[in-house]
Amino acid sequence: MSPSRSLRLTLLSLTLAAAGLAQDIDEARYERLMEDILIVDTHIDTPRYILDGDYDFGIENKRRETDIPRLRRGRVGAVFFGIPAAASLAPQHFTERVLDQIDTIHQTVERYPDDLEFARTAADIERIHGAGKIAILASIEGGRLIADDLHILRNYYRLGVLYMTLSHFGTNNWADSSTDIAVHGGLSDFGREVVREMNRIGMIVDISHVSDDTIVDTLETTIAPVIASHSSVKAFSDTPRNLSDVMIRAIAAKGGVIFINFHAGYLDQKALDVYNKNTPNRDRDLAGMWALHRDDPNRFELDLAIRARYAKMMPPVSYEAILQHIDHIVKLVGPEHVGFGSDFDGISAMVPEGMEDVSKYPTLIRGMMRMGYSDETIRKIAGGNLLRVMRACEAAAKR
Repeated sequence: MSPSRSLRLTLLSLTLAAAGLAQDIDEARYERLMEDILIVDTHIDTPRYILDGDYDFGIENKRRETDIPRLRRGRVGAVFFGIPAAASLAPQHFTERVLDQIDTIHQTVERYPDDLEFARTAADIERIHGAGKIAILASIEGGRLIADDLHILRNYYRLGVLYMTLSHFGTNNWADSSTDIAVHGGLSDFGREVVREMNRIGMIVDISHVSDDTIVDTLETTIAPVIASHSSVKAFSDTPRNLSDVMIRAIAAKGGVIFINFHAGYLDQKALDVYNKNTPNRDRDLAGMWALHRDDPNRFELDLAIRARYAKMMPPVSYEAILQHIDHIVKLVGPEHVGFGSDFDGISAMVPEGMEDVSKYPTLIRGMMRMGYSDETIRKIAGGNLLRVMRACEAAAKR
């Protein structure tokens, strides 16, 4: 181990000890808590790899960060699968791409009926969890995927899509993104109509990826709580993808929840600085690989190897950084407004040490116990807050 790395680990240990994180936990209490705790991850991006990459979700492997054996070890009770579509796709192909991934999710559930069951409501999640299975839910990432058509939005919902992220990395025709040029000053008039229609049908509104002005317009428009399905805290990493304290307070005031993204660069400023510095070279290497290997059956492994190489250039970030982000929100607005939204299989090997895949969730439960959180607080953060928002959106649809 290098002297600099040893020094960092020593300083981290001293910091954790000062924060009370290094103390032992009551193992009997931990076992009781884990007997029936509901752990929900609100954003995992695996379906595209099952669809395109011949990824067997039922066996453990290291090609990605999520599969059934590791979900079982991680005691995960429910997963929202994210459905994106490449920005290079023409709009007329968005719906086809989304439908293919929705079908992939349903086929995966049907292939593993002893382990998985598709869920559409909060009650479904509780029932499936009580039966010892993992609840699988669907979401779409980016409002452009409805092709500016409320008929398509409603049909996605009928197929089981329970939340939509209003924009993705690019601004669309009705919602500004946090990582692109603002065109609408937030939401356009049609964007507000989309939010109202989501409320009417019971679909959760997700404001990860959107600009601050879009968040403000969304909160003015919605009658139901919103979520940030995979966003972290700007106070620790000043990326546009993270949320400021002002935005966190505004989301919480509406009853919403921020689900922490596990991307190392979104958790730690030093890691973000290196990530941003290396991104042009990484993207150049990825573009070159895809130009040469677009039809190669190993293309996803080649892609991941490049991303992993650049991830190793970043300074190490411990899983405790996730707990730091959680604790910041707890202290700012209360434990009712934070949860887990890892972005596994979407953060491209940029995972924190100690939280490399979905099997590691017990580490976070232990960490919250060491921080002095009560069982009630831990249960809210692990999954209860998500159920509350789902029920509120279900109730809003009945008004």
